[in-house]
Amino acid sequence: MIRINLLGDALAQAGTKKGGAEVQPMQVYVEGEGAARSSLPIAGVLIGLLGVAGSGAYALMLFNDVRKLNEEQVRLQAEAKKYEPYLQLEKTFRERKQQLQRKEDVMNALKRQQALPVHFMEELANSLPEDVVFTKISQKGMSFTIEGESRSFEAVNAFYNNLQSRNRWFQKINYPGASRAANSNVLVFKISFDLQNAV
Repeated sequence: MIRINLLGDALAQAGTKKGGAEVQPMQVYVEGEGAARSSLPIAGVLIGLLGVAGSGAYALMLFNDVRKLNEEQVRLQAEAKKYEPYLQLEKTFRERKQQLQRKEDVMNALKRQQALPVHFMEELANSLPEDVVFTKISQKGMSFTIEGESRSFEAVNAFYNNLQSRNRWFQKINYPGASRAANSNVLVFKISFDLQNAV
């Protein structure tokens, strides 16, 4: 609030000494400025109260969300306990299925191994030229060594080429060559290979 004294202090004192009417100094108020200054603290208080109210409402909303989440967690845990026997039963069934699958795989492998010698002999017989005979067949695991005789190099080479053409069954074929037996026209040879289970 602004006060303006339009009469000087001396004039005001002189008027009172002469016994005349007392002259009151004139006061002037500037509108708006005083009101604005007095409303500033009120606005600050209101803004503070609104902030506190907003924070409180937000905190209540968060607490309410946390309470709902806790209730949902309790409900889900109760449902999980209700379904535990079924989950255990499903786990047991899965383990049994895996055991049966392993047994089936073993049975299929045994069937293939049982059929392997038959197929091996069939493929070996189909690879054998007329002029080649076997004198010895030895086996170590899936590796075979064949010792034989023939009257010609061509027949032994044909046998070697026939084995190579059946690479579905015969792998890593090793043929160092044939040589003539002492005091004989017979050629002796040795061929080794790995048998592959192609059944």
